[in-house]
Amino acid sequence: MLEVLFIALSFLVLFSPVLLGVAVVLVAHTVIDMARGRKPRATMLWGKLSVTGACVAMAMYGSGLWSGGFFYFADPEELCGLEGYGYSPAPSSMWPLHNTECLDESGRVDLVPAFVNPLIYLGIGLFVAGVVGLIISRRRQAHAEQAPSP
Repeated sequence: MLEVLFIALSFLVLFSPVLLGVAVVLVAHTVIDMARGRKPRATMLWGKLSVTGACVAMAMYGSGLWSGGFFYFADPEELCGLEGYGYSPAPSSMWPLHNTECLDESGRVDLVPAFVNPLIYLGIGLFVAGVVGLIISRRRQAHAEQAPSP
């Protein structure tokens, strides 16, 4: 089971630029369509929002795994040495992403960039908002189709 999780996270790390590209293309496509005067259906907008949020969250998680040194096959002491820091064993966290095994003069240093976790939460929020909006718009659409016309 752990091997499958490791392989899935490895693919997530490798495909994080592709996922971020998909999110950018979806947003650009929507903006260009609306600038041209096309009004997309509400369900399509909510669907695009949920896919964009999922892509952003997964891409940021993958980039955080890579930049935090979780997939380097070197010892943590060597990883801190490569970054120019000292080493002190400390627990790292896969959720939220933190890798604070390195030390400098001011204290512990988190190898995961500070922007990664907030963008993961933003992506999750966009995904949830998109799914909720999609469900509500589908229900409204179904209710409008069932309503008797005068």
